[in-house]
Amino acid sequence: MKKKISGFDSPKPIKMTDEQLSQELHKSKGGRAGGKLLSLLGGAVIVLGIILGGNMVLIIAGAVLLGLGQMTHGRVRDKASQQTFDTIAPDILNTVFEHIEMNSTTHLLNAEDTNIPLPSHNYCSGSGYIRGTYHGMTAELCTVKLTDVNEFQREETGLWEKNEREIYTGQWMLCELDQEFPTWLTIWPRDKMDKLFHAQTIRTGNATFDKRFNLSSDNEQEALRILNSSRTERILNLTDRSFGKFSINLNRDGKLYIAVHSGQAFFDIGKGTENPGQLRQRYAREMKWFTDMADVFRISSL
Repeated sequence: MKKKISGFDSPKPIKMTDEQLSQELHKSKGGRAGGKLLSLLGGAVIVLGIILGGNMVLIIAGAVLLGLGQMTHGRVRDKASQQTFDTIAPDILNTVFEHIEMNSTTHLLNAEDTNIPLPSHNYCSGSGYIRGTYHGMTAELCTVKLTDVNEFQREETGLWEKNEREIYTGQWMLCELDQEFPTWLTIWPRDKMDKLFHAQTIRTGNATFDKRFNLSSDNEQEALRILNSSRTERILNLTDRSFGKFSINLNRDGKLYIAVHSGQAFFDIGKGTENPGQLRQRYAREMKWFTDMADVFRISSL
């Protein structure tokens, strides 16, 4: 029996053939290029206005062109992304999850409720929530974005402006394992500063794992029982297949958080250079990576 995906019935999405989608993606390239060109022109006009002693007419005109270009680029990309999602995502999701629910009003996954280390930021937001059941376990996917906001005053106009900078975009998955653990643990990548200053971390005894990851917990012995040699090897195997640096947080109550700093969202069209077949393969590969990582911590995989 075909699994039902809540949220795809009303309004019913338009599912295209791969050929139709390919044509739409090709059209979107032109629209996005036009938006970029308009943005570049607007930026050039703003610079010219500043060079000419703060000519407000030019600065305002440039700002309008810049905003129009960004709006055009974003609108065209959003349309192409939605068309791609409607055409490809349901099939990919149906192969992995049951009882799928799109854009639910309540969210289970909150990045700031985890022990996963995040870069300093002003705002944390989640989008594209997808909930389903994976082998009887509740799971939720979403895209997490962190932004930094700075206020500054333009010398040429005296006006205060806000500069919003995206510092993190990642694909996250929460899987409720329906079992309790004796402790919590967090795994995250080691960077150059960690290695340089020999940052305190729990050693697993696997030299390759310890070189690539930090491990923290409030109970070292129990953490090492959970993260046994089989699990460390399986995590390392998945590391070689990952599409970004990733972190993992396992709570005592069995909530498993997996975060990949991929720089993109789930079912993202990226630069728009992939055809529908390539997009389908990438989406399936990314989804399988997440479920394979969840399988590492399932009790049946001990």
